[in-house]
Amino acid sequence: MPFPIDIKYISETEQELELIFPESFKTKMTKENGGELTTKDDDWQIFPFFDKSDHKRISRTANHIVLETKQARNWGNFPANGIAIASNGSGDFLLLLPTKENQQQLSSEIFSWFHETGEVRKIANHITEFNFPISKPIHKKQIIRQKLTSLKTDYGFRLDNIPSPWTLMETVSSNKPSFYAFQIGKGTECLVSLETSFPTKQLENDKYWLDLWVKETGLKKNIDDLNIERPELENYSCIIVKSKNWTPVFYWFKSHLTEKWYLKMTTGASRHKGDFKEFIKILDNIQVDR
Repeated sequence: MPFPIDIKYISETEQELELIFPESFKTKMTKENGGELTTKDDDWQIFPFFDKSDHKRISRTANHIVLETKQARNWGNFPANGIAIASNGSGDFLLLLPTKENQQQLSSEIFSWFHETGEVRKIANHITEFNFPISKPIHKKQIIRQKLTSLKTDYGFRLDNIPSPWTLMETVSSNKPSFYAFQIGKGTECLVSLETSFPTKQLENDKYWLDLWVKETGLKKNIDDLNIERPELENYSCIIVKSKNWTPVFYWFKSHLTEKWYLKMTTGASRHKGDFKEFIKILDNIQVDR
């Protein structure tokens, strides 16, 4: 069972993050700092605020909100201004995001974020809308991550070797298809995911891709603050969306030979040009099986 927590430790977290948590969330957490919640689709473990009142509570709250948020941001497509408050054990998180009016005030709305797609979806207006089971244990889902030296899928993507400096990781979790992502070394500042079913009808629709950047980053930005580029590549259509003021840069690559798969690169403003040059090595080695 989760302990109650002194409000001063919540205030310390707010000072560290330079953010203000919503009152409904703070009220819940002062009574039960952590615990479990259920949605219609999944079970979630709530991250606690770091409680330093004694050794036992320090140990019990080691997976605190600040630490878990820092680790979640290692995913290239995690919202830059998102605060992770819960996990389902499969790499997905529940989030709080700032209000539109004040970037230092977190909204009471709860969002889910899915690590495979980067999708951010509102699921509740307040934390009080969820069920909090008293004794129901959360089913621990097995996640397997392994490094691959080649890849051939049943939807026509084939890569016989992985060019340096890239590595290819496969993530396998229960009841979900395998998720494939390229990264440079062990870092996650640049991630390239293999996706299925490209939205071909939206290929030339700039607004679709600009809106998608906003949706997947969770950043409340005016479309006018974003830029879209379409560099010419020999065998691929390429779409780049970046912001004048924010770090995330998204690339989408669609092969001229298939709609069954495409590649999405998530990187940062200070490094995206170098990452793009390195990624050409992968594009040059991909074979399309039709």
